[in-house]
Amino acid sequence: GLGRPLASLPIVNAAVREIDIRGVFRYANCYPAALSLIASGRIDVKPLITHRYKINESVQAFEMAESGQAIKVMIQCGNEVQH
Repeated sequence: GLGRPLASLPIVNAAVREIDIRGVFRYANCYPAALSLIASGRIDVKPLITHRYKINESVQAFEMAESGQAIKVMIQCGNEVQH
């Protein structure tokens, strides 16, 4: 996602620490590297799933996603094993 249209940045802090800030809209050439890192186990993305719901709890799942309190909300649609 893109996030909010306006963001507040600690620009003085960034300048003092000599941090470069660059906006990027596309994810060109990132997917192969990201998939490789995940497949190799160097990056564990499982903690990013913060909330899990069953299919009959879909309304609550969407409410949680909309609330901004979750990173990733998953809805179990069948008999998959929950991790």
